[in-house]
Amino acid sequence: MSEVIECRATRRGRTWVVHIREHGVYGSGRTLRLVRANVEEGLALVGVTPAVKITPETPELERLRAADDARTAALAEAVKALALRRATLRDIADATRVPVARVKQLLAGSAAAPGIQPAEAPEECTCVLTCAEDPKTSCSLSGQRHVHPAIPGRPGVYGQCPKHPDTPGGH
Repeated sequence: MSEVIECRATRRGRTWVVHIREHGVYGSGRTLRLVRANVEEGLALVGVTPAVKITPETPELERLRAADDARTAALAEAVKALALRRATLRDIADATRVPVARVKQLLAGSAAAPGIQPAEAPEECTCVLTCAEDPKTSCSLSGQRHVHPAIPGRPGVYGQCPKHPDTPGGH
């Protein structure tokens, strides 16, 4: 059966306690593993056999989860900002201290900014770095979006800004 019953375990003294109201099942145990086994046994007695997911609940764990969520949101924001500035995947990973695979996952799942790609494989540069790092890819020097030419044979490397030839070289 693919159904999963999720339940919260609270600490009562030295024991974890779970109550699954919809099935009228209680479970307890000194460890989370024991409480899971106890709950599964109780569910089996009422003819229910799905997988059981136990989530321990204490005020400290809730604060920890909130901190983890805040870190995840800040990480996604940092990855997005660095990708908008055409940083490479490796540079983003090094700067944020996460594996490249996690950077790719965050970029792929960025609902707020679909299509953001780091500098490892873009076809064109929209003047993010050379022209004052405008994250909207609209050049702050000209106020118009424009493209730096790609240098053949050098992926992720671009030539001189066509709108501002007096600015420092490509990126």
